[in-house]
Amino acid sequence: MKPEQSSVMLTQSVTRALGILSCFSNGQPELRVIDFAKMLSLTQSNVSRLLATMVSLGYVSKDESTGYYRLGNEIITLGGIALNHYEIRKQALPELYETEKRTGFDTNLAILDGETIFYLAHVDSYGSPRMYTFIGRRNPLHGTAIGKVLLAGMEEAEADELLSGEALAAFTDKTLTDKSMLLKQFEQIRRQGYALEEEELALGRACMAAPIRGRSGKVVAGMSISGAVSKINLKEREQELATILIEMADRVSMKMGFVSVSY
Repeated sequence: MKPEQSSVMLTQSVTRALGILSCFSNGQPELRVIDFAKMLSLTQSNVSRLLATMVSLGYVSKDESTGYYRLGNEIITLGGIALNHYEIRKQALPELYETEKRTGFDTNLAILDGETIFYLAHVDSYGSPRMYTFIGRRNPLHGTAIGKVLLAGMEEAEADELLSGEALAAFTDKTLTDKSMLLKQFEQIRRQGYALEEEELALGRACMAAPIRGRSGKVVAGMSISGAVSKINLKEREQELATILIEMADRVSMKMGFVSVSY
């Protein structure tokens, strides 16, 4: 076999292995050989060989009693390494816990990832612990308070470009899908220092987010509190909660090197 042919085959194998990993999702955490074959348009024999190698390396594990495959422990190890590499996550975690204590609501930290927000940290409220993690999940920019904070912190042209791709999806009847109205909302977010989202992503849920800035002053992340609409009660508690959240987000910004100048 010629060297160039060997290189092509190796690249193809790597691409297919990564394709297998990409098949897993929150909705499909366990899959069979036939499922991978259909999703990747590969033969079952090819999939079986790839899976055998990935199981031996620890990136996939197999339940011998059911024949289903799930992500392996090596993925968790790599995920931990990746998370620990984010300086902003290390700096924000104490404030996330403190905010949960002071407000009683879930707290979140997310950054921009392409056309979505990407969660780096999540702290459950003491009264409503979850059985799953938000870390590593993605959500739309236009339907989340953190997304709005990130967009509001950009130059208008950059925000406009991010919102000009596919039509803005409506997740509920309250989702704001008009780009011009969103851009106007960003002006208010910049003035008041926080963003709100009430039942725009999921019915019965509300969220408030504040920006975190880096050394240059650019918004690099968003920090939020979220909970049931009835409990977060924005009509009566908006200013109280905003004061706490902005204070905590500002603390993280200072730890990231941002110095606010006031006259």
